[in-house]
Amino acid sequence: MECKIFTCYHKNCLLLKNDIITPIHVGKELSKQELGLIGDNTGDNISSKNPYFCELTATYWIWKNIKADYVGLFHYRRYLNFKDNEKVEFIEHEDILTNYHIVKSKIQTLLQQYDILVPKMTKKINTSLYEHYKNEHIISDLEVALDVIKKLYPEQYDIACDFIKNNSQMYRCNIIVAKKEVFDAYAKWLFSILFEVEKRIQSDVMERDVYQQRVYGFLAERLTGAFLSVHKELKIKELPLLFIEENKLKWRKYQFKKMKRKFLTAIGLGKKRWKM
Repeated sequence: MECKIFTCYHKNCLLLKNDIITPIHVGKELSKQELGLIGDNTGDNISSKNPYFCELTATYWIWKNIKADYVGLFHYRRYLNFKDNEKVEFIEHEDILTNYHIVKSKIQTLLQQYDILVPKMTKKINTSLYEHYKNEHIISDLEVALDVIKKLYPEQYDIACDFIKNNSQMYRCNIIVAKKEVFDAYAKWLFSILFEVEKRIQSDVMERDVYQQRVYGFLAERLTGAFLSVHKELKIKELPLLFIEENKLKWRKYQFKKMKRKFLTAIGLGKKRWKM
């Protein structure tokens, strides 16, 4: 049983790796930095789309280039916590992978029981994912995505719509570990939708601020739940997110920024961004 989980990096920071976790430089095609890591610009890739697709350039790369029984994707600051059911958001010690059971024996045991591992759904909000997206981003993008699903997968449209418009939780960060055939089916479905959306909206996306240009990553976070709603046959295991930040000052800034975003969303100004 071979499992390969890749962790996205785009800058120099705390590097974590072991016999199951491999760092990957995302957006390497456009990067001016050399991180000394394998890049998402090798083989069949969409590395140059990273400003718009975010970590999904690694998702695509794994789909097209990696052969293993199980595959997955984490972020350099966000991992699944395999130790317990508690969300951990600040870590000072160094042996993170061992202390939070991000090791081959633990992960392989879980993967023998489940088809897919994902972060626990976000806490319920006081509105639907549709309304939340409308406040945070450009709602017409999500409407285009739903229209594309209706065109490409008409039998799935009602389920996808129901998840987006009548649900208040989602799977964050596009983090996923799964059997390769499940990962491939998910990636094939996801990119067939996103590439069609891209054809329709990219000219407008190019005129947006840097944050709103990350549209395809934002859409994918919502579409993951829609995919899993369609595929009820899959055995899903939800795990808490492990957020890694060893610099206390950066952590405080992140917490402050998160509180401001929640406040703006609550008063209907979610699209407004305050720079740190």
